[in-house]
Amino acid sequence: MNQETVYFAGVEYNEYQRVINTVEVLNQEEYELCVAWDTEEALRVLNYLGNGRWMNINAYSEAAHHERVLREEIGI
Repeated sequence: MNQETVYFAGVEYNEYQRVINTVEVLNQEEYELCVAWDTEEALRVLNYLGNGRWMNINAYSEAAHHERVLREEIGI
């Protein structure tokens, strides 16, 4: 592997880590990135929502969701 290949692999890995740890709803491209890097983890934590969207249960927080909905309802 040359330095350029190693660099781009590192950039792609960092993007994978960002997506798998922080993005709640993934598009098809982000899903495919996660499957390419770690198929087992992707199949464990990503659930298909339809229309090329995937829910990431790693990043999704039920409590945070309820808090966000409550804030929207009371206008904060």
